[in-house]
Amino acid sequence: MTVTIQLINEDDIKALYPLGNNKDVSWMSGGGLTYPISYEEFRLRKTIAQSVAVGEMESYVIRWEGTAVGSIGYFTRESNTPLEIGYWLGKPYWGKGIATRALKLALQAMRDSGISGTLIATTMSDNLGSRHMLLKCGFVETGTEVFASPARDMDVEGIHHEFQL
Repeated sequence: MTVTIQLINEDDIKALYPLGNNKDVSWMSGGGLTYPISYEEFRLRKTIAQSVAVGEMESYVIRWEGTAVGSIGYFTRESNTPLEIGYWLGKPYWGKGIATRALKLALQAMRDSGISGTLIATTMSDNLGSRHMLLKCGFVETGTEVFASPARDMDVEGIHHEFQL
């Protein structure tokens, strides 16, 4: 299985839109991608991470066997806070180990760029696949938080994770 990541571009956004405009993907994102989402709104976000990001950010397309299947990116929500990583995959690609490989590649890209320190991630408490993937990659669950989810139109419990780069 060949998984790669590269900086996202306009053609990638066009290819990813049909995968990102999906109710189940939206539900598991917790809020980064709402459903339905217009192409223009999706294009402005590039990844679920960018919708709330300020400051430093990189967005990558995830490719599986050369096909764009999702995105991964790191960002800061506020100045002087740890970097956060967010990601999503199109539903047909769930459960294949693609996100795990993409996360490992993103972590290596961050290290190669000289980034160090604490990296955080938040998952929905019911997103067991994502939680398992983060733990498999060395993240540690550090707590919970209830927050408003635009994708679910209700308050949800999120699980916080940390990783030391």
